[in-house]
Amino acid sequence: MKLYEFEGHRILAKAGIESPFFIVCSSIDEVKQARKRLKFPIVAKVQVLTGRRGKAGGVKFFTKEKQLLTFAKEHFGQDFMGEKVRFVSLSQKVEIKKEYYMSITYDTVKKLPFLIFSFQGGIDIEEIKKKDPSLIKTFDIDPISGPKDKDLAKFFEQDKTVLADFALRLWDAFSRYDLRLIEVNPIGLTADGYLMAIDAKIILDDAGLLRHRDLDILPKGAISAIPTDREILAKKIDEDDYRGSAGSTFIEFDGDVVVLASGGGASLLVMDSVIDAGGRPANYTEYSGNPPAEKVQKLTKIALDREGLSGCLVAGAVANFTDIYETLRGFIEGLRQVRPKPTYPIVIRRGGPRQEEAYEMIKKVARREGFDIHLFGPETPISVACQKMVELANDYKIRNPKHESRIDSYH
Repeated sequence: MKLYEFEGHRILAKAGIESPFFIVCSSIDEVKQARKRLKFPIVAKVQVLTGRRGKAGGVKFFTKEKQLLTFAKEHFGQDFMGEKVRFVSLSQKVEIKKEYYMSITYDTVKKLPFLIFSFQGGIDIEEIKKKDPSLIKTFDIDPISGPKDKDLAKFFEQDKTVLADFALRLWDAFSRYDLRLIEVNPIGLTADGYLMAIDAKIILDDAGLLRHRDLDILPKGAISAIPTDREILAKKIDEDDYRGSAGSTFIEFDGDVVVLASGGGASLLVMDSVIDAGGRPANYTEYSGNPPAEKVQKLTKIALDREGLSGCLVAGAVANFTDIYETLRGFIEGLRQVRPKPTYPIVIRRGGPRQEEAYEMIKKVARREGFDIHLFGPETPISVACQKMVELANDYKIRNPKHESRIDSYH
C-alpha cells in the first residue's frame, strides 16, 4: 500500500525523524484556518500517491494568501496525474544548505534489504543516476542485526555522524513497520546542522497492517487512492482470522462477470482467459489456503451483492489441501443470501479434496432452488471453463436486454 506524503511523515516521526511543520487540509476553509498558523513563505503540496508532483505543478511556494487560495481551489476535487485530489498539505518553508537522498527497500535478487544513498538529492534524482552512477551508493543490510554504526560511518565518509544516525532511524521505521520502501528525497541539511525529511515516500506491506493498528493510515483502493465499499469490506474478512485467505486481495472493476478464483497463478490465468474470451470481469479476488466456509460465504456475498451482473465464475487449479466441499459450501451459502433475480449463469471449475462430494451437494441445491450452475472438473482446462462462462453471460444479456453493468455502492 502506497501512503500519502503526510502519512509517511507521521511514520518518520515515530522513528525520531524530524519533518517541517505541516497541516493537512481537505477544504478551502481548512486552508484559510491553516494559513493563520503558518508564516509565509508557505509550501503547498498536492497529496496524491503518484510521484514527480513537483514537475507536474503540484508543489508550489507562496508568499501571498490570494495565490495560495487560488492554488487550492484549482486542485481540490480535480484530477491530478490520474488521481482526484482530496488533500493539500501546507508547511513552513525550511532553509537548507544541502540536499541528500536516502531510501531503503529490498533487493529481490540477493533477498536482502539495502540502503540507497546520494550526496545529491532533489527532484532530478533519476537523472543524477543516469549522468553519473558513481554518485549513487548502496549498502546491504543484515535483516536480523540491522546496520552497524561503524559500517555506516565508513559508508557515508563525510557528514558521518548525522547521516549515520539518520540511516539508523530510517532502518528503525522500515523494520518496525514492515515497510517495502521508505524514501526521503530530499533530506535537508539545515543551517543548524540538523537533517530534516522534506518529503516522504513510503510503501507498506499490506500483510503487515494487522500488526500495526496504531498507525493512522487511510484505506487505499487497489487501483485508486479511494477504495470502493466492497474493497474495504472484503479486506476485513481476514482480519483476526488467519484460517486461509479470502478477501485480502479484492479489486473491483466495472465489468459484469464476478470472478472468485483460487491460487495466485491460477487466478491470474482465470482473469486472462475471461478477458481473452471477450468477457469483462467485475472484480479480481482469490481465496486460498483452505479458508473455512464462513469466510468464503462473506466473500461471495460481497462480490455478488451488486447490480448489473451477467454471471459468476468460480475457478482454480487442482487443490492439494483446500477442502473443496467446505469452500463451495461457503459459496452456496453466500449465493443463497444474495439470491440474484433473474438468476444468471454460474460456472464452477474446481478439483481437489472432496470435490465430487461438493458437486453432488451443489447439484441438489441447484435443482431445489433454481440456480443455473454449470460444473466442470479438473479434466476441463481452465480456459475452456472461462470460455463457457463468457458464452453463457452473453446469452444471458441477450435474454435480459435491460441488463446494465455498473459498480453500485455496497450497503
